[in-house]
Amino acid sequence: MNTQIETTTPAPFIPNAPAPAVQLKALTFYQQELKQRLPKEVFLRTPGRVVYFISFLVLNIALIALVVTLNPAWYYKLLAGLVIGQLNASLAFFAHETLHGSVFKSKFLQDLVGFIGFGPYLLSPTYWRFWHNTLHHGNTQLIYKDPDAFPTLSVFKRSKLMRAIFQLSPGSKNILSYGYLFYWFSLQSLMNQFYLRFKSRMWADLDHKRVNLEFAAICVLAASYLYFVGMENLLWLVVIPLMLQNYVILSYIITNHNISPLTKINDPLVNSLSVTADPISTFVHLNFGYHVEHHLFPRVSPKHAKTIHNLLKAMYPTTYQCMPKWRALKYIYLTPRIYKNHEELIHPQSLETFPTLSGSRPLN
Repeated sequence: MNTQIETTTPAPFIPNAPAPAVQLKALTFYQQELKQRLPKEVFLRTPGRVVYFISFLVLNIALIALVVTLNPAWYYKLLAGLVIGQLNASLAFFAHETLHGSVFKSKFLQDLVGFIGFGPYLLSPTYWRFWHNTLHHGNTQLIYKDPDAFPTLSVFKRSKLMRAIFQLSPGSKNILSYGYLFYWFSLQSLMNQFYLRFKSRMWADLDHKRVNLEFAAICVLAASYLYFVGMENLLWLVVIPLMLQNYVILSYIITNHNISPLTKINDPLVNSLSVTADPISTFVHLNFGYHVEHHLFPRVSPKHAKTIHNLLKAMYPTTYQCMPKWRALKYIYLTPRIYKNHEELIHPQSLETFPTLSGSRPLN
């Protein structure tokens, strides 16, 4: 793991200690400050990155075809399934940056890449664009408005769904929580598209008809894929890839925000966390871990994430949040996913409290 990018010496993690007050600044404040120091090419689209997408897709199809046609030994199938899961995650990472508009200007090409890239998660590109780009980026860690923010204790007490989800989530201490990362992203996507988007005003402006059509088409293709690979390859070409692709993408998503404070002002240096991994994972996952950078400039290609990262370290050395991914995952499981208030987490059964991550005292 690359630990050289740490900008502060982490203080010890102290359970039950109150989180320090944080001075919030608006997203636009950082954007204006950083734009003055970033080269103009950082803000240009990068259509050449489609080579990654094509390479991942071709290799994925080739592995599936080899397993189905050659029927190799089980250990080769296992290896193929693991690689396919990684490739599916990489396709989703590319779809993510494409649907932000950093690769193509064409809405058709964006949707096509999104349809293919998020297809293994049964996720409509129109739904993702509204869920992620509009709701999440527009209301990051704002309770009731960010669909990715975990609830407060008062919401937990009122909602049967939240009480059930908590038992499955990291930090609940329930044995089921240790499987969460291997399935939750796909399950959440299905629940949202099948049911929850029709039950909340949060989704009122979503183009439901378009989502219905895209989701139906993805389901037809998924059924065709299941028929093609057959029951004999269900474990190797469906179950194993599904588990790994969920782990890869969700292990980033949950660390990027869910040990950070809730915020009323969208301050990415407070409500978001960048995580680092080994060089190979960083490359294959297309710099997705640089998440503070992404929230500051969602339409900037991840190609330039390290440039923004280095500038953030120089300009905001005590507030910019970055740590190795393994350490962030450790604290995800040490702390519950319920907020006592904006800056403290609480376990609803034991009532033990934990500080969230903050610029003035990083977790260790």
